[in-house]
Amino acid sequence: MSVPITSPTLVFVPLYELAIDYSLSFAVTAFVFYWWYRSYSRIGIGFSEMGAYLRSNWRGMASKYLSFGIFHRKNKEDHYAGTMHIMISFGILILFIATSLIFLSHDIIKPLFHFGILVGAFYLNFEVWANIGGVMLIAGLIMALYRRLAKRVRLDTVADDYMIIAGLMILALQGFFLGALKIALFRNAFDAYRFVEWGLSYIFPAVGLTGNLGIAFYRGLWLVHIASAFALVAYLPYSKLSHMALAAVYISAHKEKPRGEMTTPFMLAEALETGNFEFTVGAKKVTDLPKLKLAEAMACTDCGRCERACPAVMAGSDLDPRVVVQNVKKTAGNGELELNPGILTENASWACTTCQACVEECPVVIDPHSYVLEARRNLVMENRISKETGQYLNNLTNTLNPFGNPPGDRDKLLDYAPKFDSDKEVLYWVGCMGAFDPRDNKTAITILELLKKANVNFGILGSEEKCTGETARRIGEEGRFQELVMQNVETFQNHGVKKIVTACPHCYNTFKNEYPKFGLEAEVEHHSEFLANLVKEGKLRMRRGKGNITLHDPCYLGRINDEYDNTRNIVSSSGNLTEMERSREKSMCCGAGGGNYWYKVESQDSVSKLRMQQVLETGADQLAVACPFCMPMLSDAARTLNAENNIEIKDVAELIRDNLEE
Repeated sequence: MSVPITSPTLVFVPLYELAIDYSLSFAVTAFVFYWWYRSYSRIGIGFSEMGAYLRSNWRGMASKYLSFGIFHRKNKEDHYAGTMHIMISFGILILFIATSLIFLSHDIIKPLFHFGILVGAFYLNFEVWANIGGVMLIAGLIMALYRRLAKRVRLDTVADDYMIIAGLMILALQGFFLGALKIALFRNAFDAYRFVEWGLSYIFPAVGLTGNLGIAFYRGLWLVHIASAFALVAYLPYSKLSHMALAAVYISAHKEKPRGEMTTPFMLAEALETGNFEFTVGAKKVTDLPKLKLAEAMACTDCGRCERACPAVMAGSDLDPRVVVQNVKKTAGNGELELNPGILTENASWACTTCQACVEECPVVIDPHSYVLEARRNLVMENRISKETGQYLNNLTNTLNPFGNPPGDRDKLLDYAPKFDSDKEVLYWVGCMGAFDPRDNKTAITILELLKKANVNFGILGSEEKCTGETARRIGEEGRFQELVMQNVETFQNHGVKKIVTACPHCYNTFKNEYPKFGLEAEVEHHSEFLANLVKEGKLRMRRGKGNITLHDPCYLGRINDEYDNTRNIVSSSGNLTEMERSREKSMCCGAGGGNYWYKVESQDSVSKLRMQQVLETGADQLAVACPFCMPMLSDAARTLNAENNIEIKDVAELIRDNLEE
């Protein structure tokens, strides 16, 4: 008579032990659920708010959870770490499903309906997958341990990491040996599907663990396994494992928006119309942060990826995005703690270049730099700014540009380009750097000459052009930013502007991602895209050069707006492209962003110098840039390193000019 293919029950485990097991299960589950709810209720998110949000956003939440949580969309970008996380998380998921199916079949369906679901082919597949899950978990844990012990990357490893790895490893091994002992006690041919446990099962007869002695050992090991599982689950709220619950919530609730768009705390036009100026700008205390920002900090796994990518950390400033988010996480319920200096120092608040390397790296889509920007807004509101920052803002007020130059100086470029009017198809936005910085002014003239050579129907605004206010907003002066926006949008509307081309990624970003909220209706292109298309269309004909050229990706063009190919097309048409190790989305900031061009941050080294060292490591003859801030920052760094004769720095437009066919 053949033995039915089914999962054996724990007939030799006394009923009272099973009763204790389930009683403890419910107690531990209740404890974890209370911790989870308490974590959010202390920041003002209760059941009613959770339910309302879930009902209206469940589709998007499910999609984002599957993408970022289950399938590790961000983690996979680092192949080793991504593989490690997928092995661990899928291993845990498979084993959790397997345990749940055993509970459902043996402890609910069989007692109530007298049949089980773990039978036949389904059971055999179940056992194969359960073993695969265990193998995946152990392999992932070994990778995690190796990553820390072999120092593959700089990790902020603490005892908690090893406790988690050890706890999960013990649970996985206990599960395999329990299954192997069960096979040894009740061996059936179909047990071979449990391929790991089948091989281990021969250990027990060899050491005399059979019969009643084997059953007694099984009962003891089973109790230890249950106790280990309960201990690990109870430890979850106090360990990095908490991210399994907290990160899942934020990943699901995270609201997608253009990466280059800052939040808008008020609408100045509405305030002027109504006379109501009762609004809050920035955050003085931790509890002034929006609830979702507090939930965002709670999702932090303390993995340190943002820290390792941050140029301010590399330069030795006291800003550390990981520490900022962790500090917010630890103090989210403290209503009196101020962001400055409770969460970060004032110097750290100004050290952020807003390059968003931290945002790019975070596997659970946290935006660390946004906490710094909210702190800056409050510092500006309280006038806690440096002399240089104050001068910058005063210049914007008095002359509508950060240099303090007379607005009429912009008209000098009308010697090279026509004035924009309604008959023109393209407005070339020169920008403050192109108008007033001597080196970038040369780049601006080059671009104007190329546009004329390609017979583009374009014009410039001359003295009607004003600063976009991009840097003012990122420094924290929202009101000054919106004043400039209102004036610029009015100018665009009066002239009927339909298309804007600019060489400044910062202007490009704010026109593209922020001005539309204030009424701008125009197509926006960076000059690299516009010029690359002119080359592609044959309106600018290039000959290929022979030099080796490396390319610096501007943060606000590349990482923040996902524009990488047009600059590379231009460089590849001008010579041999030699990529830096840190390029494309992993590119390092030049150090100018977020207002850092206009004031000094206390640090051990300069970001621009570190970046120039990476440039020189390529051995390239030329460095191509596509940002008027990157140009002076990296040029100064080359002089500091006495490397002016080793590398020639040019804008991508100048590469086109130098390689034009006559």
